[in-house]
Amino acid sequence: MKQQITYGSQFCAVEHASNSIHYLLSLKKKKKELSVSQKGEFKEFNELLLKIKPQKHVFLIVNNEQVLTKKVDFSHIAQESVVKAAFPNIALNDFYFEVTQNGTSSVVCICRKEVVENIVKGYTQKGISVIHFSLGNSSFQNLLPYLNDFNFHTSNTLFEVRDHKIIQQQKSREASKTYDINGLVVDSNQMLPLAGILTYYSGIKSTAEDAYQYSLKKEYQQRRFFQLGIRFGLGFLFVSLLINFLVFSSYNTTTAELSSELALNETYKKQLLNLTSVVSKKKKLVESIQGVSNSKVLWYFDEIAKTVPKTLALKEVNYHPLARPGREGKPIVFTTNQIVVKGLSKDNQDLTNWLSELNELDWVEKVSAVNYERGKYSKTTFDFIIKMKSDTK
Repeated sequence: MKQQITYGSQFCAVEHASNSIHYLLSLKKKKKELSVSQKGEFKEFNELLLKIKPQKHVFLIVNNEQVLTKKVDFSHIAQESVVKAAFPNIALNDFYFEVTQNGTSSVVCICRKEVVENIVKGYTQKGISVIHFSLGNSSFQNLLPYLNDFNFHTSNTLFEVRDHKIIQQQKSREASKTYDINGLVVDSNQMLPLAGILTYYSGIKSTAEDAYQYSLKKEYQQRRFFQLGIRFGLGFLFVSLLINFLVFSSYNTTTAELSSELALNETYKKQLLNLTSVVSKKKKLVESIQGVSNSKVLWYFDEIAKTVPKTLALKEVNYHPLARPGREGKPIVFTTNQIVVKGLSKDNQDLTNWLSELNELDWVEKVSAVNYERGKYSKTTFDFIIKMKSDTK
């Protein structure tokens, strides 16, 4: 997991060889296995950078004319001592060096610091991090656990390997050869880049480890973690916004539904209030009608009936008649303190006398004729209104 976070799934190394040739190898990790994702030979540095750019980090191998390599029959725990034995007059502060020891002999590779740092600067300016570097063929020893007894070529050296040890190495430039290294098929020119990838993939400590190497690695890790932090932060922000959006949408939908229900309830409420008002009015009307006792209504009817002449026949006596014909959706309105009388008369003089008699009654305010029409067989249809006095009890 730590390796995945630090380097991702792509691993890359480049050898800066003689004659300004660059050998590239990239491996991709998938399901705990490494496979070759790209490899190539480039004469132009900018062309190489275009291939590396998606990678963003690289293991650098400096193996060009600026690197001096010397073998000495001397071995010591202090690498500075071995370097001094190989190059007695060297000013160590001006050089980066790497020492590989094999029993009683050692191979020393040195290169001026400004040469290495200028190469690293070229990558840095293009946004590519050099996480480590190796000099000459020193990194080849990291391949030994994966090599069988055979002769192996790099871009400029022939190695004789027996029992996973270097028996002999010598400068050699031959045509590119193909090797199968633990399932990875690579050219001889990619042998050192493969060794470089294994160096940081397997966490092998390089003999060239120093403060500058440490600073390169540290700078890359800080940059990598910052980028991951930004991505994680943006991802977290996006997820938070998405969750907030979904929650808001849910609440918004709920609010819309509640608002719709509230509006519907308001409509029902208005309808209920209207119905209540109608019922209340009808109730009051009924109560007003019922307010007059049945005995009083009968008394009115009895008073009218006692005065009716024998030549008249009453068809209808309506107490508190409708003010207007009832219509759907319209309120029912009664005319208070009125009695409508309808009937037939055989003697018009009797009808006239009877209307005058009614008009003289104490509880009658006024008698108004509504309809007076002569019909067949000397019969007259009459229709009049008796308006009662409001203080009549």
